[in-house]
Amino acid sequence: MANEAYKEWYVQGLQALKSAAEQGREAASATSAAVTSPELKKMVEEGSQRAERNAAEIDRLLEKAGRPSSSIPNKIMEGIRAGNRQVVDAAKDPEVRDASVVAAAQIALHYYIAAYGTLASTAKHLGLSEDAQTFKRLTDEVKQQDERFTQIAEEMANKRAGA
Repeated sequence: MANEAYKEWYVQGLQALKSAAEQGREAASATSAAVTSPELKKMVEEGSQRAERNAAEIDRLLEKAGRPSSSIPNKIMEGIRAGNRQVVDAAKDPEVRDASVVAAAQIALHYYIAAYGTLASTAKHLGLSEDAQTFKRLTDEVKQQDERFTQIAEEMANKRAGA
């Protein structure tokens, strides 16, 4: 009985992540226009592409689980998007706006790290070792992306301090 509940919870997690990936792609596309740093713009656009690939990966996992490729509203990501949009829109200075975009991206990435890790553990618990490996790979990719954003933030801060 408990495993059936975990399976249902796992599928709901997949569907919520599908929604989050779709929202992440839309947010990255919308944010790209506000960015002035070419390197940051490239990273935001890569993030949009990664979100699209991750949504396709989640579709594959949903299909494997015998469920339709649908999403359920992801209130967590909706809140992250709304907060991030507010912070980025409030930044009138282009450098501050770029820094806000970095912070917003990292907040979203940290959500994905937590969500992917949770689903990896759940997949492992359910004996879905291939799914667990997929989520480990996705988590590692997101962590690398997060580290790149940290490097950009440090470069921006150092450039500003040297000015």
